[in-house]
Amino acid sequence: MSAHGETTPRLDAHLGKFSQAGTFVLAGLAFVLNQPVIVLITMLILALSALVPAVGPYRLVYRYILLPLHLLRPRIVEDDPAPHRFAQGVGAIFLLASTLVLFLTHVTVLGWVLDLIVFVLSGVNLFVGFCAGCFVYYHLGRLGLLPRVRYEGGFHWRGV
Repeated sequence: MSAHGETTPRLDAHLGKFSQAGTFVLAGLAFVLNQPVIVLITMLILALSALVPAVGPYRLVYRYILLPLHLLRPRIVEDDPAPHRFAQGVGAIFLLASTLVLFLTHVTVLGWVLDLIVFVLSGVNLFVGFCAGCFVYYHLGRLGLLPRVRYEGGFHWRGV
């Protein structure tokens, strides 16, 4: 409990890593295989995960397949899930823009650049432990444009 009677928010860090790995693989495969439909699928996964976390596809696979098979174990840490959902939402927006450009225009370079931005940022988060979307959320919260993070110390880089 904090000084104000609120409980410290927690999340499963292994679910986050699994989500980052899934996004990294799907965004990379879409580019390598030149398959905009994979960009669309990844966008839907991220959008669902950001807007309705309880039915996010990564969460469902993690909870009902990976955990029961003991392929991963939960790692609960003190952290606010809101910045992570924000990051997924931003990724979904980039992939929505990528999907629209790839399906509706002939400017495929722009579409693939948007996909590769998500690929690179999910890779940085997965392999280095720096969440760019969380960083943006924290600073927007400090400016009063988003709610402030709900744990002591604000933004922190967890590393790998």
